[in-house]
Amino acid sequence: MQQSVGRPESSGKGNIVYELLKNQVLNLELKPGEMLSENSLAAQMHAGRPLVRDALAQLTEEGYVVVYPQRGTEVSMISQGRIRQAVQTHIILEQAAIREICKDGLSGEQYRQLADILKIQQENNSKESIMDFIVREQDFYHLLMSFCGKELVWDLFRRMECDLRRVDYLRYTTFNYQESMSSLSSAENSMVEGKLLLDNLRRGETEAACLVCSNHFNTILWSSDTLRSIYPQYFTE
Repeated sequence: MQQSVGRPESSGKGNIVYELLKNQVLNLELKPGEMLSENSLAAQMHAGRPLVRDALAQLTEEGYVVVYPQRGTEVSMISQGRIRQAVQTHIILEQAAIREICKDGLSGEQYRQLADILKIQQENNSKESIMDFIVREQDFYHLLMSFCGKELVWDLFRRMECDLRRVDYLRYTTFNYQESMSSLSSAENSMVEGKLLLDNLRRGETEAACLVCSNHFNTILWSSDTLRSIYPQYFTE
């Protein structure tokens, strides 16, 4: 994990240590339950301790790490309860945005922006670029919220994403294969869902678009049960 971050001045979202650690938690390079040392991280990343401390504080706020008094800082375990809450919140708020978009109509420029994301996502459909694939998926739903002027809702999602995104990473890396020539991998299935959602939004098919949305997020929830049996060391009891 030797990475140099130079001398960035900003903190929070502009804190490079925060971005690096967040990605390492999401791609399970830093595994659930792993202890983190402020001094070790500062040395490994060639960064000042204040920068590392700020990064850990924000990661704690967002659920990526947990601070235990007299014990230290630990990468959070994946919680089925938090996944259920995140899925339910996404479905309710995403469907509200979908209904609003279908009512007002999707402009040509909005359609192009969403289609461009799906195109980029298709080009990043390999095990080596799973994190990029997941980021594009988030960008797609973020755009839907921005089209409705619901940017603050996305800030809420950001504080609920840790477990959801780690399960995403696990399911795409674990199930990203085809059982037969006629079957789809998890990533390919998500791309089909994205195309179906966009097509239904363009046609104003509200109920069909909402169904695609709920199926997408419920699939994450259903997959988490199987993934928990495969990786019990990553999940809480």
